[in-house]
Amino acid sequence: MQAGTDQLEQRVDVRQVPAKMIYLANRHPRLTRAEFAERWRRHATIGGSLDPRIREVAALRYCLTNDPAGILPSATNEHDGVALLALRSLLSTPAMASLLVENEVAYADELRTFERPVEDFTLFTASELLVAGDETPVVVIDLVRRRPELAPNTYFRTDDEARETNLAESGLLELGLRRWVRNALVGTPARGFAYDAVHELWFDSLAAVADARTGLETYFGRLASTTDRRNSTLLVTTVIEQIGPDLPASS
Repeated sequence: MQAGTDQLEQRVDVRQVPAKMIYLANRHPRLTRAEFAERWRRHATIGGSLDPRIREVAALRYCLTNDPAGILPSATNEHDGVALLALRSLLSTPAMASLLVENEVAYADELRTFERPVEDFTLFTASELLVAGDETPVVVIDLVRRRPELAPNTYFRTDDEARETNLAESGLLELGLRRWVRNALVGTPARGFAYDAVHELWFDSLAAVADARTGLETYFGRLASTTDRRNSTLLVTTVIEQIGPDLPASS
């Protein structure tokens, strides 16, 4: 009986697990980059305000991708931006997944704003704050695929076990890393977007990312045995829209 009690005590309360809805944004071909940034900001206010399910969103961050040349050469600008929507908890995922495909007003605006509907490039994740700190203007977003021979549990366990050593070897904390959030995939992702984890690495500025370049490359290199870097995606982004507090910071 004691063993059963211990197991109950070790169970995770999913109501307390922070979660995020994350989507990769590519602008509509008719929009310039500047036009897209403005229209994307406006999209945050369209279509969801009257639907009660939108209350499952605790915070929103729109992150616009920068040209990484001269900042972080291993990064790309093949996507125009990343949306980070912090949810109330992991239990918010079904409501947001249904809202994503049922909100006709938002869908119509998506067709004018993005290359494809948001449902075509969205991930739902469980979030974990790995390095506590304030949000900053710039986020390096690392969308990671594990090596195919590794099971998900093995990948995340190995990542956890090596993190402290890898972080120390990279010197990222000394090089200006202010905050780190790991978002682990839950559920079925949109086709073509099956990333196992989305890491948010927060820095004070683009110059700070450039200064930390060697540390970032060292850290990514130390993950070569577990991550498929060739099929992962690295973006250097600037926050252009910020609504609400960040949920993992308060958990």
